[in-house]
Amino acid sequence: MISSDTLEKSGRWRSVVLAIVFLMAFAPAFPLLWTTFSEASPPAQGLLGSGFGVAILHSLSIAITVAALSIFLGVPAGLLAALYDFPGRRALLALLAIPLLVPSFLWAIGLSQLRIYLGLPPESFLSGWAGTVLAFTAPAISLVLYMTLLSARHLSKNQVESVRLVDGERLLFRYAARAVLPAAILTGVLAGVLTLSDPGPGQILGFSGVPYEILLSFSALYDFALAAKQCAALTGAVLFVSIPFAVLIAPNVATGLLGRDIQQAPLSRNKTASWMGLLALGCILVTTTVLPMIGILRPLFTEFPAARAFQEVSRTLSNTFLYALCAGVIATALGFFLAIAVGRESALRRHALIGLFLILSLPPSLNALGIIKIGTMIPAWLDPFFRSRFTVGMVLALRFLPIATILAMRSFGSTSTSQALVAAVHGVPLSLYVRRVLGPILLPSAALSCVIVALLATAEVGTVLLLRPPGADSLPVQIFTVMANAPESLVAALCFFYIAGAAALLMVGWTLTERRRIA
Repeated sequence: MISSDTLEKSGRWRSVVLAIVFLMAFAPAFPLLWTTFSEASPPAQGLLGSGFGVAILHSLSIAITVAALSIFLGVPAGLLAALYDFPGRRALLALLAIPLLVPSFLWAIGLSQLRIYLGLPPESFLSGWAGTVLAFTAPAISLVLYMTLLSARHLSKNQVESVRLVDGERLLFRYAARAVLPAAILTGVLAGVLTLSDPGPGQILGFSGVPYEILLSFSALYDFALAAKQCAALTGAVLFVSIPFAVLIAPNVATGLLGRDIQQAPLSRNKTASWMGLLALGCILVTTTVLPMIGILRPLFTEFPAARAFQEVSRTLSNTFLYALCAGVIATALGFFLAIAVGRESALRRHALIGLFLILSLPPSLNALGIIKIGTMIPAWLDPFFRSRFTVGMVLALRFLPIATILAMRSFGSTSTSQALVAAVHGVPLSLYVRRVLGPILLPSAALSCVIVALLATAEVGTVLLLRPPGADSLPVQIFTVMANAPESLVAALCFFYIAGAAALLMVGWTLTERRRIA
C-alpha cells in the first residue's frame, strides 16, 4: 500500500516521470532528425537559394518585432488593468481574449479584406511586413497582457500599500513593472517564437516565411527530405533563441508557480490611471480585434450564405470536436501527472519549466513530420495510433502540454502540504487520498485546463493540415484550404461562425467564473 505522504517526499520516481513525459513530447521529432542527417543533403539552391534563406530573414524580422511590440504594449496595459478599476474594464479584458482563441490567419483575412475595401495598394501597412506583424501582434499582446495581469495580481495588499505610501502611483507602477517583467519577457519571447511556426498570415498578406516554405516543400513539391531539413534548420534557430531566455528567466517564473496565501490588493480608483487604462485597452482592442473583424464581416453585408456555410460547419464539426476533445483530455492528464511528479521541489520546477518552454517553442511541423515519417515505417495494424484522427489529437495534446502542466503546477502548488501528511499518519492510502481529497481540489483546474487546451488546439492549423486523414478537415483547416478559391462571402460566413462559436464559449466560461467568484 502506497502512503499518501509519497506526494510530499523526494524520490527518484519524480525524475523518472519527468524523463518519460518529456521523452514522449520530443519523441516524434527523432525520426525527422534522423532523416535530416542520414539522407543526402539537397544542393545549396534547394535549401537556401530557392527562397528559404530569404524566408528565414522574413520570419526572424516578424518574430523580433512581435516580441518587442507585445512586451512594450502588453506590460503597461496589463499593469493598468491589474492595479486600477475603470469603466468597461472587465468587458474589455474579455474581448481581448478573443484573438487567443481563433487562428491568426483569420485576422490576416480580415486585414486583407479591409485593405481591399479601403482601396489601399498592396504595399500599404495592411499587407506585407506591416500587415503580417499586425496579424501576429493581436494574440501576442493579449498573451503578454494577461500574463502581466496575473503576475501583478499576486502582489500582496501590504506590498502595494507600502509602495503607495512612500511615493504614490508612479513608484508603484515602476516597482510593479520590475516584478512582472521576467514573466512578461518570457511570454513575449514565446509569442515571437510562435510566429516562426505559423504559415497563415505571411502567406495571405504576401510576406511568407519559413513555415510556408516547409509546407510548400512537403505538400506541393512532395520532397520530404527537403521539408525535414528546413524544419531542422527552423528548430535550430528557435532553440538558439529560446534556450538562453528559458535558462535565465525560468527560475524567476518558477517561484510564482507555488501558491501563496496572500491578500490581494483591491483595485484602486485613480482618475488619471483609469482614463489611461481605458484608452490603452480600447486602442489595443480596436487595432488588434475590431479592424480585422470589420474586414472579415464586410462581405456579409452584401450576401450572407448561411445555408452553405452551415453545411460546411456541420461537415467539419465532428472532426473539430474530436481533435479538441482528444487534445484537451490527453494534455490535461499528462500535465497533472507531470505537475504532481514535480511537486514542490524548486530544482524540478525550474527544469520542468525550461523543458515546457522548449516544447511550446518548437515548430509544430517538427512533430507532425516526425509522425508522418513513423507512419511510413510501421505495420498497418498500428494505423489507428499513427494515421488516424486520434493521431491528430495526440500530437495537438503534446503541442499544448505546457499549458496544461503550468495550470496543474499552479493548482497543485496551492494545496496544503499538511493534508497529505495527516492522511499518512492516519494510514490513508494514496488512492483513497487522491479520490477523496486531492481529486476534488484539482478538478476545477483540470476542467479549465481541458477547455483551454481544446480551444487552442482547435485554432491550430499547421498540425491538422499535415496529419489529418483524407476528408477529416477541421473547421479552421477548411477555411484555410478554401479561402483562395471560394467566394469571399462564404469565407466570411465561415469565419463568422467560427468566431461566434469561440466568443460564445468564452462568454460561458466568463459567466461561470463570475458565478464562482461571487459564490
